[in-house]
Amino acid sequence: MKKKGKTTNRKKTDNLKKYKDGLADLKNKNIRLLAEFDNFKKRNLEDKRKLLKYDGVDFIISLLPILDDIDRTINLKELKSNKTIFDGINMIRDKIKKILKEKGVKTYNSLNESFDTEYHEALMMKKTKKKSGMILEEFEKGYLYHDKVIRHAKVIVSE
Repeated sequence: MKKKGKTTNRKKTDNLKKYKDGLADLKNKNIRLLAEFDNFKKRNLEDKRKLLKYDGVDFIISLLPILDDIDRTINLKELKSNKTIFDGINMIRDKIKKILKEKGVKTYNSLNESFDTEYHEALMMKKTKKKSGMILEEFEKGYLYHDKVIRHAKVIVSE
């Protein structure tokens, strides 16, 4: 009879160990699920923040060619002789630039800078006495929207 009691106690001990192990597993799963859910919430908030930060980028990009046209128009010799029209177009350009600046859009300088594929698009190369890789001319300005390039500057680079 003692043997039967020992086996029963061993079974009870084994069952108790199984239940404790199962409970520990469930606690670990619960902790992992809570951590995963917390990470999901953080990623979701970050995605929403980025979405709001870069909201309107398509609209802004569609305005840039108009601003380029205005800049080209202002540089016409014929227009500079008519001060009234020149001043009016210049005023419109300044207002557009002010609005874009308030929204986080800005240009960056490329002339006499080193060519960088993050900011520049090379249209052609020219042989000059300048150091190789220096930007000689800028056909179109580059634009940043907050910290993101939304249009690369189109440039000519020294060879």
